[in-house]
Amino acid sequence: MGILRKGVFDGFEGKTGPLIGRKVNGKCVISGLRRKATKPRTQAQTDQQLKFALVVSLLKWFKSLIAVGFKDPEGKKNSFNRAVKYNFKQIVVGTSPDYSIDYSKLVFSIGSLVGPNSPAISLGKHAVVISWQPDVQTQFNRYTDKASFMMYCPGKNHKVIVIGAAERSALGYVIAIPQDFTGYEMQMYMSFVSADGKVVSDSVYLGLI
Repeated sequence: MGILRKGVFDGFEGKTGPLIGRKVNGKCVISGLRRKATKPRTQAQTDQQLKFALVVSLLKWFKSLIAVGFKDPEGKKNSFNRAVKYNFKQIVVGTSPDYSIDYSKLVFSIGSLVGPNSPAISLGKHAVVISWQPDVQTQFNRYTDKASFMMYCPGKNHKVIVIGAAERSALGYVIAIPQDFTGYEMQMYMSFVSADGKVVSDSVYLGLI
């Protein structure tokens, strides 16, 4: 039953017949009841839903990186939604219903900063060693840019994220491998963000360990 709060000219709250009244940001909003779809989904719609769910379930693990890497400079668009939209077109492979992720195309940051110069990874003792080469300093390539790294283990559905861990001038960083990652493949990524946090680089896929 709907409840009139301030008379018939100020909306209502609750359900009344085919209408629903509610308060949103202090305003009265009236909408119709949603009706259940009577038509079965097409195969294309089902495939779209499967792929969308796959992308969302993956990207939710990297929200801290996405919040920086896909931040809208104008503050109008949600960073996670932007990341989903971008990656949806890039990372899903396979045929219905057996879709999977191409981890080499996963992106958690996109921007105008220069990425790492000739990055490389190697396996050390209980750690992954990441290195890159020196480069000429420019407006979009500062020695003070901060590097962020991600180690993702699909087999454990777990990750290690290190944000702003080293300056570009350091030319390297070492990430300890969690003990429970032993025996599993690890996907490695990195990106840069300016010292003031306002500009980012595209994230770079470093490879598989």
